[in-house]
Amino acid sequence: MNSFVAARTLTEYPRGSHRWSLLILTVFASILGAYDFQLAPLLPILLPYLHMSHTAYGAFITFSVLISGISAFFGGPLADRYGRVLIIDVCLGFVTALLFLNVLITNIVTFVILRLLMGIVAGLTAGAGAALIRDMSPRLSRALAFGLLTIGPVGANFLSNYVAGATLPIYHTWQSQIWIMGFFAVAMYIPIVLWLCDLSPELRMQIMKTEIQALAAEGRLPSASELPSSTGDAFRRLLGHMEVWLLVIGITANLTLYFAIQGFGPLMFTEAFHYSPAEAAKMNEYFWLANLGALVLTGLVSDRLQMRKPIAIFGGILASLLMAWWIPKFGTEMPRATLMMVASLMGCFLAIAYVPWAAQFSETLEDVSPALQATGWAFFGLVARAWVAISAPLSLYVAVHYGWGQWVKVALGGMVIYIVAMAFSRGHAAVEEHAHAAPATDRVTAG
Repeated sequence: MNSFVAARTLTEYPRGSHRWSLLILTVFASILGAYDFQLAPLLPILLPYLHMSHTAYGAFITFSVLISGISAFFGGPLADRYGRVLIIDVCLGFVTALLFLNVLITNIVTFVILRLLMGIVAGLTAGAGAALIRDMSPRLSRALAFGLLTIGPVGANFLSNYVAGATLPIYHTWQSQIWIMGFFAVAMYIPIVLWLCDLSPELRMQIMKTEIQALAAEGRLPSASELPSSTGDAFRRLLGHMEVWLLVIGITANLTLYFAIQGFGPLMFTEAFHYSPAEAAKMNEYFWLANLGALVLTGLVSDRLQMRKPIAIFGGILASLLMAWWIPKFGTEMPRATLMMVASLMGCFLAIAYVPWAAQFSETLEDVSPALQATGWAFFGLVARAWVAISAPLSLYVAVHYGWGQWVKVALGGMVIYIVAMAFSRGHAAVEEHAHAAPATDRVTAG
């Protein structure tokens, strides 16, 4: 294992095409980490097979997400102390193996055991991918890099819905989807385990020191730059900063609709608009395809303008207006073309709101301490998972008793909270000043 890790550890900072290839492999890892968990297109046939009610499934999500969040709590500091790629490789390998075992599910007990094991292992990687993206991207291209990273879960959602929409009419069973997902997962895992590389601890600290020097030029030198000595030390140093809390709580509220569509999108379209499972999967596909395109475009615009906060607020306002228009339409017959347009626009607007936030959050973590990237993203993962644990069963309860439109009202409230939180955040208008204040070694990393 030591020789394998040593062979995959870089002692010189990657530049040009090499750096971009590592970014793309990190995106692959993000796609794989999310794709292994895609059950949403299968729920209309999986839940009846298991004789599992909406309420029971919501309770399972609550428990599994909480367990995964606890796992993330430990995984983030581990990635900061020991590197990102080792954790990513080992955990993704285990999760992919467990995915194939899903075909052995015969009842609720076996379903719960296997999915809980997958969640525990995957939770350890919660902060590693985002930290690796930060390692491989200077601030001037940070929004694009995080836009690419976000392609991971979004691409996984799109891929699962596309595959289900194309193959369910042929194979009809949820087990067929598990086999298809498993083979796709292996195809993605092979290049990751062969070629994804980490930065050496010394190199990570060297790059961190150049960030510190840029901050020192503005008189904002962090109080500590060394690696965290323990999980408790990492979180103590991070959570004493109100800006971190403001950004994490705001984006978690923003993601209320995203989480609902991610977990129950096809179920929502089936129950609220009376589509078949295959048609609902295809409708969900439009949301994720539009979201994919907007992630990259928003990252490019945010980096070109060197602007985070205003773009994020603009995206939140657009999403809020569309939700306000859409809510009265739930439970009524909507033309396919109209609903396709709504799903596509919603995917775009949520991406516009998220990508600049991700860049701003990464920059905020660097301002606190460049040594706490994975810890900061693990904290976001913990809070987001806690909200999923609460909102998943609650959304299903609301959908059953009041309709999905009522839950979209909750999501609208969450988006308003996000807009307010972003309005009170500091923003990062001085991104270019960081670059110009940094020494030559800092500018080299932009290659």
